[in-house]
Amino acid sequence: MNKGICPVCNGTTRVSVPEQSQSYKTVMASYDRVTDTLRCRNCGGQYQFGGRSIPSGYVALREDGTPCVHDYNSETVGNCLHRSTCRHCGDSHDIDSGD
Repeated sequence: MNKGICPVCNGTTRVSVPEQSQSYKTVMASYDRVTDTLRCRNCGGQYQFGGRSIPSGYVALREDGTPCVHDYNSETVGNCLHRSTCRHCGDSHDIDSGD
């Protein structure tokens, strides 16, 4: 699979804290006080488990050859299992909500 530099974090694996999250950023799991950033949720931080859950700074390419900013469709595939698939590049991951 061809990959390109993540357009959300520009390959740094970190992103600025959104304005709406500023008041509670210090309790967010991926918040880093030193850099005042969060883990990128476009190049790996969106995954729930394992090594894939660590941002890499790289993403799959869309059909036009540009690095993907994912836009996920979600579906329930089991009692508590939800699958999200990117509309543009086909990236897919499962989330177990544990309901």
